[in-house]
Parts: sequence; structure tokens; C-alpha cells
Amino acid sequence: MRTPTDLADPRGRSLSARRHPLTDLSLADPARIAQARTLAGWIAVIAEDRGLDERGVAAATGLGIEDVRAVLDGTVFMMPVSTLDRALRRLEGRPH
Repeated sequence: MRTPTDLADPRGRSLSARRHPLTDLSLADPARIAQARTLAGWIAVIAEDRGLDERGVAAATGLGIEDVRAVLDGTVFMMPVSTLDRALRRLEGRPH
């Protein structure tokens, strides 16, 4: 387990104080994560209702197969909300 000392850089600032793409505050925003999970949930519900497998969802949404797996598993915290929204719109047949 890491201690606060392990998480500090040589100048004494914590690593969380520095902006890094993987720890960007916008990615950790609870509201954004909730939006992403909600969109992924709707995609999963519609896919199940239509009897689509991973490849069917990928074809209907324009997402890659790995992204579809993440959506169906609900592990979408790193996916942009705009990508999920566009995928849901395509799945529903709405203009994007």
C-alpha cells in the first residue's frame, strides 16, 4: 500500500496535484462517470432487447469491439460521454 510520501514528487507536491491524462480531474468527475454509466446502461438494455451480441452492437453503434465489451460490462469511466451518446443515438436510429 502506498503512503502519502510515496505519492509526492521531489518538490513535495502530490501526484494528484499535477495534471496527467490518466488522472485528469474531468475523468474522475462523479457526474461525468454517472452519465457514462447511464448511457452504457441504455445501450446494454437496448442491445439485450434486440438480441444483439457484441459484434451486432459494434456494427449498430460504430464502436470498436473492445469499447463494446466495456460498455456491456459497465466499465466506461475512461470513455468520453460524447462517444457513448453518439453510440446510443446510432443504436436508436436517431440523427447524430
